[in-house]
Amino acid sequence: MSRGPRSKGWALVLCAFGLMLLLSLFRLAFLQHFQGLASLAHGDTWRALYLGLKFDTRWAALLLVPAWLMLKPGDPRGEAGWRGRIAPLLLALSLLLYGAAVVVFMVDDVKARPWILAFLLAAGIYRGLCQRHGLDAGASARWIWGSFAAAALGFTLLALFVDFGAYAYIHTRLNGTLLMFLQNPDTSLQMVWQSYPVIRLLLLLVVLLGGLAWLMRWLFGILQFRPLPRKIRIAMNVAGSVVLLAAIYGKWSRYPLRWGEAFEARHAFDAHLALNPMLFFLETRAEMDEGFNLAAVKDSHAALAAHFGIPQAFDAQGDPSLRRRIEPRPQVQGRPNLVFIQLESLAAFKTSPFGNPLDPTPFLARLAREGVFFDNFHVVMENTSRSMFATLFGIPDVSSVQNATRNPLLVNQHTPLAALPDYEKDYFLGGSANWAQIRAALKNNLRDLRLHEEGSYSSPVVDVWGISDADLLKEAHATLAAKKGPFLAYVQTSGNHPPFTIPRHHLDFQAKQADLATLKRAGFVSNEEYNAVRLMDYSLETFFDRARTAPYFANTIFVLWADHGILRGNVDERFGDLGLAIHHVPCILYAPDLLPPRRVSTVASQVDLLPTLLSLMGRPSWTQTLGKDLFDPRFSATSAAFTFTTFRRPPRTGLIQDGYYLNVNPDGKAALFSLEDPTALDRSAQHPGRAQAMKDLANAFQVWSHYLLSHNPPISETP
Repeated sequence: MSRGPRSKGWALVLCAFGLMLLLSLFRLAFLQHFQGLASLAHGDTWRALYLGLKFDTRWAALLLVPAWLMLKPGDPRGEAGWRGRIAPLLLALSLLLYGAAVVVFMVDDVKARPWILAFLLAAGIYRGLCQRHGLDAGASARWIWGSFAAAALGFTLLALFVDFGAYAYIHTRLNGTLLMFLQNPDTSLQMVWQSYPVIRLLLLLVVLLGGLAWLMRWLFGILQFRPLPRKIRIAMNVAGSVVLLAAIYGKWSRYPLRWGEAFEARHAFDAHLALNPMLFFLETRAEMDEGFNLAAVKDSHAALAAHFGIPQAFDAQGDPSLRRRIEPRPQVQGRPNLVFIQLESLAAFKTSPFGNPLDPTPFLARLAREGVFFDNFHVVMENTSRSMFATLFGIPDVSSVQNATRNPLLVNQHTPLAALPDYEKDYFLGGSANWAQIRAALKNNLRDLRLHEEGSYSSPVVDVWGISDADLLKEAHATLAAKKGPFLAYVQTSGNHPPFTIPRHHLDFQAKQADLATLKRAGFVSNEEYNAVRLMDYSLETFFDRARTAPYFANTIFVLWADHGILRGNVDERFGDLGLAIHHVPCILYAPDLLPPRRVSTVASQVDLLPTLLSLMGRPSWTQTLGKDLFDPRFSATSAAFTFTTFRRPPRTGLIQDGYYLNVNPDGKAALFSLEDPTALDRSAQHPGRAQAMKDLANAFQVWSHYLLSHNPPISETP
C-alpha cells in the first residue's frame, strides 16, 4: 500500500474511542472490586457512571487537543534551512506549554490562561511557518509526538493504578493529599512494597503501556486516506473543534461540568465512582493549602475551650477537639419552619435600620422593628461562598489557595442543621449552583436537599445572575406554600451586585434619582447601586405580602442576614481592609407569631447563627467548630466576632469584643481601637491586658479555622 496523506480526524476518533474504552473498563473494574456489579440495579449507580463518562470524555479530549491542532503528515522532503532547524523546537515547545497548562495549572484555572494562550501562539507559529514538518518529514516529529503520547498514556495508566491502590488503602480516590507521603519517601515506599504486589503491577503497567504504544503506532501507520476537498476539510475542522470544546466543557449551561456534581450522590461511594482520578488529582493538587499549625492549635486549645466554657477534649486520634453538645434554650414550641434569606452585599450602613439618610430599605426597617434584630452582627469576610461556608459549618474559611467550597478535599463537613433530619430542605438560587462549586458543599452535607436553579424557573433571566430577586422569592414562595411538613429553605439573592439590573417587567417598582453628593453622603456611588438596594427591599416586601396569606407563615422563622458588606461607598474609613463596612451587616429573625420583637446588641458572628436558631427552636445540636448560642447568658459579655481579609495574603485578622476592635497585622503587631472613637486611636498601650487577651483569642480563631477546615467530619450521634 502506497503512503499518502492521512486523515487525522479518523485516527483521533479511534484514539478517543480506545482511550474512553480503557477508562470505562477501569471504572467498571473499580465498581466491581469495591462495590460489586449488583449495584447496577440502582439508579444512583447509573447516574455516577454517566457522570464518570462525562469526566472521562473531558480527559480524553484534553489529551487530544494538541494532536487535533498540530499533528500532520508533513512532507517527506522536510523543511529546508532555518525552518527545518526550528520546527522540532517549536513543536516541542508547544507541547510543553500545553502540558504545563494541564498538569501544572489545570486548564480551567485562571492561572492556566496565559499558558494556554502561549500554547496557541506557539502552535499557530508552528503551523504557519513549518507546513512541511510532520510525521513523514523525519524522525524528529515522530520522536516528539511519541514522547508526548507516552507521557500522556503513562500518566493516565499510572494514575489509574495508584488510584485503585489508594482507594483500597484509605477509601479515597487519588487526590493531592497523597503528595504528603513524599515527605517521608523511605517509609512510604516501604509501606507500598509491603502492602502491594509491586513487581506484578509494574509489569502489568509496562505491558499495557507498551501495548497501547504499539496500537497507536500501528494505527498511524496504516490509516491512509485521500485528501478531502477544501470546503469539506474546513467544515470537518470546525466541527471537530466544536466537539472537543464541548467535551471539555461538559454541560449545556452557563457553568462547565465540575467535580462538585459528583457529590450530589446520596451515597459516598457513588460520588467516588463518578470521579476521574487524573482530573481529581490535578484539581486537588492545585488546591493544596499551607495547612494548619498543629502546635499552635494545641497551644490555643485551653484558651478557646475556656472561651466556649467547655473542658478540653480530644478526638479518637488524640488530636485537640472542641466537640460539644449545645443544650437548647427553647423560645418556640413545635417544629417551626426555617426560611433563610441571604441578602447579597448588604452593608449595615447602606440600610434604613442603621439610619441611612436616603432610607433605601424601609421594609427591612419594619422587619427589624417587628422581629429579633441583631444590631451588632458581623460576618467574617468579604466573599459570598466563604461566607456561606462559615454560616453553614461554623468555620471561617481562611484557606489561602482557593475558597473551601472549591476544594473537593473539604467537601465533607458537619453542619448543625443535621439536627433537623425530619425537615424537607430546599435551596433557591437565581443562577447556577455550580457557582463556586457550592453545589457539592450543599448536596453532600444536606442530604435530600432539592436544588432550584437556572432552568427550573418560569421567570425570565435578567442578567448573569439569573432571574431577579423578586422573581426568585416569588418562585420560592410558590414551592413553600405547597409543602405539608416542616421545611428548611435557603434563598440566596444576588441582585445587589453589578450590573445592578432593574428588571423591566416589575412595573410597580419605580427607580429614584439622587444627585452625586447626596448619594455619596449616604454611602452610594451611583443611582444604579442605590436602586439595586431599593429593589432588594421591594423584593422582600412583595415576598412577605404573599407569605402572610399562606398557611406556612404563622409557623415559620424567617432569617435575614447579608453574606457580607462592601467597601464601595464606605463612609467609615477606619481600619483599612478590615473596615466595618465589610463585616457589619443586618441580621433579623422574623416570626411575628412565634418570637416577640426585641433588639439584641450582643456581639454576634455568622458562625453563631445556626447554633442560636436550633437552641431557640428547642433542638439540641452537636458542634465542634466556632459557633455558640447567642442567647446563652454566659456569652453576653465575652462574645466575640472574628474577622479577616479575603484578598490580602497573608491576611490581617481582627476581633470585635465588648466595644473594641483589635487589628492584627501579618507581622504580629496588634492595634486596639474603641468602636466609639471616630478617630481610630490605638489604645493598646492604655489597655495592654485587654489587647493581649483579644490578640490571643484572634490568633486562636485563626489557627483553629485552618485546622477545622479538615477536622469537622459529620457527627453521626443524635443529639
